[in-house]
Amino acid sequence: MGDDSKLFDDTEFRRLLIRRHRWRRTLSGLLIGAYFTWAIGGIYFAEAYALPLPGTAIPRGIAVGLLIILMSIILSLVYVGIVDRIEAGQISAEAERK
Repeated sequence: MGDDSKLFDDTEFRRLLIRRHRWRRTLSGLLIGAYFTWAIGGIYFAEAYALPLPGTAIPRGIAVGLLIILMSIILSLVYVGIVDRIEAGQISAEAERK
């Protein structure tokens, strides 16, 4: 490949990594918090999770679980969009410097 030490010495590259890391931590924390809340809620409010949604036979706990899965997909798309914008800004800034 090449000399990766030059890449890691670049301050702009480090700044890019830090921004990506912050977004990754924040969105992961939101998702872990949602899963944790759902699991603890299932322990303490099992009767409420077992009740069906009005007009259906689907339990509320299953519906909430599906919403959390949907939230994880949406957060993944949001993360990819944000990182693409961050990297596009980085590339355009490098092009202006050259």
